[in-house]
Amino acid sequence: MPEGDKQALEHLIRVAECFDSVYKRLDNVHNLDFEKFLNQRILSGDKQAILTQKLYDGQKGIIGKTTEGDDVVLAKGIKELPGKGFYPEDLTEKELQQIIIRMIKENRIDEVRKILNQRSIVFRDGEDLKAFDYTDYFKKEFTLAAEELEAAANTGTNKDFNEYLILQAKALRENNPLLDCAADKKWATLQDTPLELTIGRECYSDKMTPTVIKNRELKELLEKYNIPVYAKDNIGVRVGIVDKKGTNYLLKIKELLPIMAKAMPYSYKYTQTITKGNSKQTMVDAHIVAMSGANAAYRGGISIASNLPNADKLAVQTGGGHRTVYNKELREAKYANGIEEKLNAILDISQHKYFNVEALHDFTILHENMHSLGPKEGLENLGIYKNTIEEHKADMGSIAMLNLLKEQGYYSENRVKEILTSWVVAYTQKGADFNDAHKTRNIMQHNYFIQNQGIAISNNGKMIINFEKIIECAKAMLDNAIRIQLSKNSELAKNYINKYAVWTDKLEALAQNLKNSDTRINSYIYSPIAKKFKIHL
Repeated sequence: MPEGDKQALEHLIRVAECFDSVYKRLDNVHNLDFEKFLNQRILSGDKQAILTQKLYDGQKGIIGKTTEGDDVVLAKGIKELPGKGFYPEDLTEKELQQIIIRMIKENRIDEVRKILNQRSIVFRDGEDLKAFDYTDYFKKEFTLAAEELEAAANTGTNKDFNEYLILQAKALRENNPLLDCAADKKWATLQDTPLELTIGRECYSDKMTPTVIKNRELKELLEKYNIPVYAKDNIGVRVGIVDKKGTNYLLKIKELLPIMAKAMPYSYKYTQTITKGNSKQTMVDAHIVAMSGANAAYRGGISIASNLPNADKLAVQTGGGHRTVYNKELREAKYANGIEEKLNAILDISQHKYFNVEALHDFTILHENMHSLGPKEGLENLGIYKNTIEEHKADMGSIAMLNLLKEQGYYSENRVKEILTSWVVAYTQKGADFNDAHKTRNIMQHNYFIQNQGIAISNNGKMIINFEKIIECAKAMLDNAIRIQLSKNSELAKNYINKYAVWTDKLEALAQNLKNSDTRINSYIYSPIAKKFKIHL
């Protein structure tokens, strides 16, 4: 690597470090105080504190999840809250709705907009609520990150990448959504760069803000005054080195995206963001050097790829594209050990030959690209069910398109079976967990497949996959997901999810077999290169 890029990489690692404390504060108001407490106990020689800190560092907070869906709570009296650290700890869903109604009636529309947007942290202000933009509340951390971004731009060798770094630095220094928009749009165009930096802003954690639309009076007021409701962003950072060979493999599917877009259910009812000759989709495979914040929090699992910006971001709403980044080391580590034991535990031996780690990567590629397809407008109206339906759509679209991709010569029949098998095995749950959009959709899908002969479960709790039926099932569920997104009806989404998000005896049999084959319930990110450049705020 050129010396200038090596120096830039060092600065980018420090950018990632800047956002770790931001994520922890947004996650839980007690995280940073607890971290100080642990450090004090460790200095005093407390061996239990050393072990506790390992869990805390792994899950990036006081509260996490095991692979079995159980809570990991490291401090007595602390509870998981729907408003995380975004809202006052004692604020209830009902009280939030009442306060917002009153503030709107008092014509304090601008303050309500700040409270209900993606990038604000909210506090009590007497009987009212007051919101502070992230750039104001986290000014110290954002300013340090901006300085490191500018330093990286001064040494990096790639003009496009450096331009993005400067735009992102500006966005961190000022409370101006247009600057975020400019940075996001530029980032989404990056394809041939030696380095990778993602400052991801995703809204999967905030379960409080979307509840405001459940109140009929409040929903009517929000519509009357054109006040959008956006769940709040958590922040996760990824720093990496682009793998050219892996990236070239990803790009093979790009020419097929318009064909897939046209094949989506009800495609004539919404604006397509992917069209022939104008896909607005870049994608890279990256060797991971550093991760922080939401990207590094192991809570029963960890993301191996992302497709951003999300539909709620101004960049997408004003015609910008998407960019998918795949985490090479994370996907390789996910099945580095124990896969034979898992296959023996839950899959009929006749289908073991179809499990393939690279086929699982193929599924991930399809899933992330599927996020770029389908409806994009009005999804916030689905409230707390928006994310589950979107993740479900991405899964079902991936499977529903397999026969089309086989017809196009992109996959062989054997590869299709490998993708189906590897995906079903990989996403079988070790326990009932309905607090996460990804895990909820897994349970929904397994139930539907079992009910509709896509998967058969033997008496000893092992699966046999019907390759034809499971694709038919996926097509039916994709149709449901798109129909719900087009309806913009949260009640329809709720009923659909509740119908299939049920923990059954058959799922429990699979789960018990999994638990017996793999007793590991937690993990953590290990970043040896990043540790060399660790900074302390």
